[in-house]
Amino acid sequence: MPDDAFPDRVSIQRPVLVVVLENSPNVVGTLAIVDSGADSCIFPASLDGPLGIAIPNRNRSVFSGTTDSPQIAYFENVRARIWDSTTKSFVFDFGLYAGFCDTLEHVGHGLLGQNGFFSRFVVKFDGAENLFDIELK
Repeated sequence: MPDDAFPDRVSIQRPVLVVVLENSPNVVGTLAIVDSGADSCIFPASLDGPLGIAIPNRNRSVFSGTTDSPQIAYFENVRARIWDSTTKSFVFDFGLYAGFCDTLEHVGHGLLGQNGFFSRFVVKFDGAENLFDIELK
């Protein structure tokens, strides 16, 4: 959106993926940004109920980044599937130790970070062409 610093800006392209999380038998679809600055893969806490995950739990981790204050995420093992809109199919299916955090509610989507995503995939960004690609290591 335009603002004083960028009056001609119409939009910003971001590397967003459709991710389906599963904690059998519960399944939830969401969006997640591929975020090289995020240490872990973290999603809004509102996904815990639909996934059948009870938080708070013993897998507590304190982190910072999206607010000035320390944030708390509660981690659980889930399955993650990545949807490819071009082929209209799931292209990756993997186990993920994912965090769930109240402070991501205002963001409205998850973050796919270094531990669990970048550690598993080769991620290529091409800003000039407005493209990004992921492949298994």
